[in-house]
Amino acid sequence: MKRIIASVLCLVFALLFVSCAAVEEIVPEYVSDTDASGANLGGQRLIMGMVKDYFFEGADSTLTFINNTEFGDLAIKRLRDVENNYNCKIDFNYVDRSGEQAYYSVVAGSYAFDMISEESYWFLDYLPSGAFVDLIGLDNLDVFDETKWGNRYLRMSTMYNGAIYGLLPARHPMRLSNSPSNLFAVNEKKISNLVATDPRDYYENGEWNWDTFSNCIETFAHTDALTNEYVYSFGSCFGYGRLFMIIAMSNGCDFITMNSDGTYTLGYFSQNAIDAYNQVSEWLFGSTSANINMETGYNQFIDGKSVITLIDAYQVLSSSDSIAYKMDNFGIVPAPCGPGASNPYDYATSYESADFTIAIPITARDPEVSALVLDAIYEPFEGFETEEDITEYLIRNYFNDERDARFFMDITNLDHIYYHDHKHGLTEMFTQMEKNVAISRCVESFESRYYTAVDKYVIPEYATIVEYEDYFHE
Repeated sequence: MKRIIASVLCLVFALLFVSCAAVEEIVPEYVSDTDASGANLGGQRLIMGMVKDYFFEGADSTLTFINNTEFGDLAIKRLRDVENNYNCKIDFNYVDRSGEQAYYSVVAGSYAFDMISEESYWFLDYLPSGAFVDLIGLDNLDVFDETKWGNRYLRMSTMYNGAIYGLLPARHPMRLSNSPSNLFAVNEKKISNLVATDPRDYYENGEWNWDTFSNCIETFAHTDALTNEYVYSFGSCFGYGRLFMIIAMSNGCDFITMNSDGTYTLGYFSQNAIDAYNQVSEWLFGSTSANINMETGYNQFIDGKSVITLIDAYQVLSSSDSIAYKMDNFGIVPAPCGPGASNPYDYATSYESADFTIAIPITARDPEVSALVLDAIYEPFEGFETEEDITEYLIRNYFNDERDARFFMDITNLDHIYYHDHKHGLTEMFTQMEKNVAISRCVESFESRYYTAVDKYVIPEYATIVEYEDYFHE
């Protein structure tokens, strides 16, 4: 995503703030004299709230890495080292939704966790309440270190009105790349059998665009010679028109652009976006419609019933049900670039929830102690100190082609990731497009309500990035 905002625009955003009255504000009261240098916590026990299902893996994992695996062993070693170095004990409490439980414990004025790990989607509505610690004010965390805690756009959903409530374990293997949505998975075996051009080759050669994607849709559909079943060129079971959204963003649209008069423009309603919506409509409802099945998703792709599918990043390798465990040879590529993109590699990915977000409830016994321990826990694992170390691990263990591993590591780059607020009505327009409602009618009927929702829910997040633009660093 192209960055066009400077810190001097902070005051513009301040004028757009709209408070969220749905959740009562809670005022934190705590004082700490904990110093990171040589801290001895005197055997203190800290509790970390963890999600027990989904890709968090549950109690048979450590720091979300499955036990009895290489990373699971490294996570256990890390915890033991932290406990020994700081003379403390770290326990995990696995619950359905740690963010929600943390919030309600604060409302009740009771202690539940010293820190939590959660998807940001499940506690972002609680941020205006003050139930979580503004991490900017803690001495034991450098919240602006994007190398350690994730880049600003990937953490945007954890920000509100100048406060930053969430971190991401960016230096632990694959904890960032789990969050993005809207990647294209490719069945390499099918493409080889068809003697067709691999979309990875198109992308590598700077030719992965609307024309070559159209060619794939036109030529990849076929009847399987062994099963005699029809195989679609493209399939996706995702609702709310993700294809419309991501093709628009990969046609040179920025989510938010500041205008010279101090207002802002949403990329969803730009001419580039409208051109993209019309192109997607042509794919879905035009001459190639028979080659596409928007109810054929992940499982059908695994079963060989489509050649290309739209997926979330967590479906690549986050658990034993992921593509890497189910298919011998697959590829991943971004959305094809449109003519409005600045260059052939100006692709976009979006995210709706920052997976593995770390936060501290204000009822933690001592937020500075929590910060101290978290900072130590999420240092790089031994042998995986650099991004290249992790990339080489992915090449060895998950991908047949190193291009896939390198792309997978690139998808959270600051130039590619943007936050799509799925929770507050910013998907309805794409849902209507998916139903073949006229593009012009959708754009006209939804523009005003989208700006209203962005004013209320997104601007307080985005303005925080603008306010601290000069502080973020690697």
